[in-house]
Amino acid sequence: MSNPWEKVSIQDYENHMKLPSVYQLQKLSEIMKSQIYKYRISTIAILGIAGGNGLEHIDKSRIKTVYGIDINKDYLDTCKEKYRNLTDCLVLKKLDLSNISNDLPVADIVIANLFIEYIGIDMFIKQISKNLPQYVSCVIQKNDNNNFVSDSPYIKVFDEVSLLHEDIEKDSLVKAMSKIGYSLTFSDEDLLPNMKRFIRLDFVNKVNQ
Repeated sequence: MSNPWEKVSIQDYENHMKLPSVYQLQKLSEIMKSQIYKYRISTIAILGIAGGNGLEHIDKSRIKTVYGIDINKDYLDTCKEKYRNLTDCLVLKKLDLSNISNDLPVADIVIANLFIEYIGIDMFIKQISKNLPQYVSCVIQKNDNNNFVSDSPYIKVFDEVSLLHEDIEKDSLVKAMSKIGYSLTFSDEDLLPNMKRFIRLDFVNKVNQ
């Protein structure tokens, strides 16, 4: 059975996300730059990489391997074409991480921005538990009585995707991560033009400190 994300074109997705009234593509790129370079790491796994937003910040002299995970093959193909300069370090994988039989690659840090909302905290924790990366950095969205998908001319293409979505509460995620050995090491918030908020939460594996 196909996943609704496989029906959303990369053009519609990125055009929606970069609208001035939405401004999520631009903000997520800024956040990812910090996620990549805040810690001393050499391997990264990015969950829900889509068209590769944020990969423009990769410095190959510092980052050895970037795993890009997505369920949509067209997204991965776009990413591969757009970032041909990263061919020797970018490894793209088509995976449905809502299926527990699919495993995350081993990496120093897992970056999951606006991703947990689509597989849920329980499944996310199960996936992270498999190889316990040293760092996990997430962005969740606080909607403040707005719909998760921002209003735009493209909103109808996200109708089926919206059915997958579930709100993620900061406290619930912090508590769940704590149960598998992670402590919150950094948090930040960004206010978006439509009054939604991005909440960034970084976790460190206490065993590896």
